Amino acid sequence: MTESSSNKHGFDALFIIDILLKYKMHLIIIGVVAVILSVIFSSPFFIKPKFKSTAVVYPSNLIPYSTESPTEQMLQLFASEDIRDALIDDFDLYTHYEVDTSQDYPKTILHGMMIENIKIDKTKFESVEINVWDWDPHVAKSMADSVISKVHEKARQLQRSKTEEVLFITKNQLDLKKAEMDSMENEIREIRQKFGILDFEEQVNSFSRVYYTEVAAGRAGTGGRPMDKVMQNLQAKGGEYVSIKEHLWRIRGQYNDYKKEYEDLERDMIKELTYSNVVTSPVAAEKKSYPVRSLIVLMFTGSMLLLSFIILVLYENSKRMELNKSL
Repeated sequence: MTESSSNKHGFDALFIIDILLKYKMHLIIIGVVAVILSVIFSSPFFIKPKFKSTAVVYPSNLIPYSTESPTEQMLQLFASEDIRDALIDDFDLYTHYEVDTSQDYPKTILHGMMIENIKIDKTKFESVEINVWDWDPHVAKSMADSVISKVHEKARQLQRSKTEEVLFITKNQLDLKKAEMDSMENEIREIRQKFGILDFEEQVNSFSRVYYTEVAAGRAGTGGRPMDKVMQNLQAKGGEYVSIKEHLWRIRGQYNDYKKEYEDLERDMIKELTYSNVVTSPVAAEKKSYPVRSLIVLMFTGSMLLLSFIILVLYENSKRMELNKSL
C-alpha cells in the first residue's frame, strides 16, 4: 500500500499533537523564561523609554510656487536642511543624542537619529502631523513647537526674498516715472515762464473772443501789438503745452500706481505672518510611548515558542526516520 504524502515526509497531525503533548512542559518553561527575559530586556535598564509629542497643523498664507498643494509645500518646508540644522543648534542634539563627534560620519549618524525620532507626514485630511519622540517629554514638546516655529521663519524668509526682488524692480520703475514726471513739469514750467501760457484751454477760449474783437476794431492783428504777441505764443506753444500736460497726467497716474505697489511691498517686508493653523498643539506626554513592552513580550515569547517547536519537530522527525530505516 502506498504511504500518504504526509507520512513520506514524516509529518502528520497526530505526529504534531504527540510532540505538543510530549514536550508541553518544556514549551511552558521556554514560554515562561521568554516572558521573563523579554520583560527584563525591555525594561528602562536596557531600552531607554521615549515620550511622544504630537502636533497637527494646516497650511495657511503660503504663496504657491508650482502645481503642488499647500500641504505638499509645507512638507517641503519641514524637510528643509535649514530647519534641521537650526534644531541641531537650538537643542544641541549632538550632546543630547550622545553622538561622538570624533567618530566617522557623526553628522550622518545624527541625521539618522533625527529621522527616527521626528516624523512628519501628510494626513488624509490634507493636514500635516508632526510626531516627535524623545527621552524627555518636555524636550519632545519643545522640539515639536520649534519645528512649527522654524517653518514659519523659513516661509517668511522665502516670501521676503521674493518680495525684495519685486520691491527692487518696482523702486526702479518708480524712480524712472518720477524722473520723467519731473522733466515734463520742468518743460511746462519753462513754457509758462517764457510764453505766458498758464492754462491753454482757459486762455485760448477767453483770449480769442477779446482778440478777434480787437482785430475787428483795428486795434490788433498787425503783429506789433501786445495782444498779437500773446496770440503768437498761444499758436506756437499751445499744442506742445497740451501734449506735455496730457502725457504728464498719464505719467502721474502710473507713478501713483507704482507708489502704491511699492508701499504695499514695503508693508509685506515687515509684516510677521504665520503660515500654519495649529489644530492640535504639542503637549508633554505623561507616559512613555516607546518601547511597547506588551508587544515586545508577545513577539519575543511567540518567536521563541515557534523556534523551539520547529526544532522539536525536526528532532522528533529525524528520530522517526532513523527508526523507520532500522526496521
